[in-house]
Amino acid sequence: MDISKIKKAILTFNTENKFVKRDAEKIRGYFGTIYKEEDLFHNHAVNVLDHTVEKKVIYRMPLIQYKVINGNITIVGFNEGVDILSSKFLHIDKIQIDDVFYYNFETQFTIMEEEFTVVDEFFNYSFESLWLAINQKNYVDFMNQNLDLNKVLQNNILTNFKNLGIMVEKRIIVDGYFKQRSVEIDNINHIAFKGNFKTNVIIPDLMSFGRMRSIGFGTVRRDK
Repeated sequence: MDISKIKKAILTFNTENKFVKRDAEKIRGYFGTIYKEEDLFHNHAVNVLDHTVEKKVIYRMPLIQYKVINGNITIVGFNEGVDILSSKFLHIDKIQIDDVFYYNFETQFTIMEEEFTVVDEFFNYSFESLWLAINQKNYVDFMNQNLDLNKVLQNNILTNFKNLGIMVEKRIIVDGYFKQRSVEIDNINHIAFKGNFKTNVIIPDLMSFGRMRSIGFGTVRRDK
């Protein structure tokens, strides 16, 4: 069996405060401003033309993902993102969310190598956060009740493989149970889903799928 492995790092800021999942976007904005020269922090290419700052989205899997897990600010890095976390984030002595600065926290930093590969057995996973499966391409099919969410998640997983440079030679199979939800992002309501699924893919815990992966949406964890 061809095992594909990736590097993963988890950095957790432990404070007396408990944060909510929507804070992940604010955390990303804070660190993206501090390290604006590093596009892995914010996934934007920044050009300065005639004294005007132009930002363009870089369409790729975010290798640094901002999340709130169990009320704690958590940043997960994959492959090149691991090195960035090691060199930059360990020197952080404060965090700002809205107008509040947080100084007193302990950090936990772990680096590991994990499998991300298609195999012959099935594993069960649950979404830790809402999965944004609907985009401009599949919206009409969804509204006409012609969208297979298992197929969407299958494609999401395949996209992560491609973004990480991993060749997939076996068919990805997904069988899930999803409940529709709604979430407001930037004053706009988005269709989202909670649920669980089984697949023949070994997925590293806390990897995200679908839209807005960089701010924690679509985060999965294997069931125990």
